[in-house]
Amino acid sequence: MQPSEREGFFGDAPEGPGETVADAIYRRLVEAILFGDLAASERLILQDLADRFQVSLTPIREALQRLAAEGFIEATPRRGYRIRVPSPRHVAELWQVRIGLEQNAGELAVAALMRGENAQAVRRLEEIQRELDAPGELTHRRHIELNALFHQTLIEASGNRLLATIYHGIQMQLLGAWVQRGSDGWRARLASESAEHAAIINALVARDAPGLATAIRLHLGRSLDGALRDIAAQSEIAKP
Repeated sequence: MQPSEREGFFGDAPEGPGETVADAIYRRLVEAILFGDLAASERLILQDLADRFQVSLTPIREALQRLAAEGFIEATPRRGYRIRVPSPRHVAELWQVRIGLEQNAGELAVAALMRGENAQAVRRLEEIQRELDAPGELTHRRHIELNALFHQTLIEASGNRLLATIYHGIQMQLLGAWVQRGSDGWRARLASESAEHAAIINALVARDAPGLATAIRLHLGRSLDGALRDIAAQSEIAKP
């Protein structure tokens, strides 16, 4: 089974029956922010957005307030909102939490494999990586989706639902797209990413918990370095 085009990025999910207009506007604005449809220097004006989406000001205001609360945008006095560039400290702290969660998940996943459980998780990781490595043009969006799906599958292989909930709560996939906004540097890192993912899969297959912990630490350490470079590049672009 190939990874679905609908997996991995919440913005691609169909609207749920309980979704409000503000929820739909929020999702569309998140995608526009993450994938560069809105320029880093572009101001977000309530009336302009209401005209763009053909809705009243109320759902626009609610969506913008939610985005501001989550740190994607910030208010500027009498000028609406503008897109925030994530700070290096914020990103580094999130990556530190991420390393701890993924190493814990890896240890639990190896224990499950040794009990004869969760073999399908390894096959799933292999399927995802094959698509990441497939010849042809890999779009930024699809790379973000598949890479997030790889790491979410590793987390879920732990069998610990609370750990998976916490991991989902820090929204690593969204952050991955956010820090790479407007940058093509992720393409230059694909070969390293592929080798590091292979090391993670091989350690799982070997039931090698220490080796898996090392593979995760090296992979996410390199990933953090790339994220910080992407943020530095965004900061230069956003300068007036």
